[in-house]
Amino acid sequence: MEAVLRIFRKELVQVFRDRKLVFSTLVLPVLLMPVFMFGPSLFLSRLMQGAAEKVQEVAVAGLPQEALKALEEARLEPVPHPDPEKAVREGRYPAGVAFREGVYRVYGRLASGLTESQVVVEKVKGALQALKEAKVAEALRRAGLPQEVLSPFGVEVVDASPPRERAGGLLGFLLPFFLVVFVLSGGQVVAVDATAGEKEKGTLEALLAAPVPLVQVALGKTLATVAMALLSGVAGLLGLALGGAWSARFGGGVLTERGETLALGGQVSLDGGSFLALFLTAFLLALFMGAVMVALGLYARSFKEAQSYMAPLQLLFLLPLLFLQFRGFLEIEAWHYLLPLFNVALLMDALLKGSATPLEVGFTWASTLVYALLALGLAVWVFGREDVVFRN
Repeated sequence: MEAVLRIFRKELVQVFRDRKLVFSTLVLPVLLMPVFMFGPSLFLSRLMQGAAEKVQEVAVAGLPQEALKALEEARLEPVPHPDPEKAVREGRYPAGVAFREGVYRVYGRLASGLTESQVVVEKVKGALQALKEAKVAEALRRAGLPQEVLSPFGVEVVDASPPRERAGGLLGFLLPFFLVVFVLSGGQVVAVDATAGEKEKGTLEALLAAPVPLVQVALGKTLATVAMALLSGVAGLLGLALGGAWSARFGGGVLTERGETLALGGQVSLDGGSFLALFLTAFLLALFMGAVMVALGLYARSFKEAQSYMAPLQLLFLLPLLFLQFRGFLEIEAWHYLLPLFNVALLMDALLKGSATPLEVGFTWASTLVYALLALGLAVWVFGREDVVFRN
């Protein structure tokens, strides 16, 4: 392994000499992930909360006195207008209400996503719903009927998820996806520079002329790619975890169309065995990706061409992860843990939830190791092709 470790050190030293590159790959993810992932949602939730507490003007037409009073109690200021729909369409009011033929029609500009108009519409609907319930309760009282006749029984929904899954929240779902993203971005830095970059600098010929087997050259460059990929993954996940804790602390989240907040924060708690299993899974994934990137980078004629190959490669690697969001509708079987990349996403998700079985772990590790060895064999084969090595 002496030659492999020398090549490994050479590639990493070359990367760490570029302080700007190290900063952008290892430091920026820790600093920026909390801001990019949770800052906008936290800021937007604060804006929505402020809009809910603010008194807004609402265009009204034909409303009875009791409805006007209900709107005022909901922190709304009714303004008479002959055509509330037109007033809202022109942007003069965030919402409008018209009462015709026993029907309240609430107008709002709802096609633009989360806006103040949507908040005001929800406030209007809540006020009218409260008025409706009060009128029904009054009618029941006059008829001598108890109000409980409208609700003969209650319905309570209880989250039966395991404690670890419930504690992780949406953060547990995001971790596998972003881990792959960080591994790809970090490994790409070394893989491209160690292959196409050496072609442009003219140092690849000198390395290949050394009395070192090609498999050791390919393995050394691949391990350097894996090391940088794992460092980038750790940095990115650290930033994501900090952002999740920050979001949970200050109440940030994703706002739904109904104005409800879906919490993004969470706490991922792993015991020692689950942590080691997650790390080994990430290592095998990085080994597979690193070997593929090294082979593809060597095939490129130039540094720029190698970078152009990495963009579609990232999409190819991320495509199986998109199906992870539908896992709740699929019946996961044992052979799914043999599918490249998809098996890693499934296993990471199971490890974070504490539901991984030895069979799932064994299938995923064995199959990913086979894929990594095949990719490493491809890299060795590419290093042995003169028409590829000297393709510039």
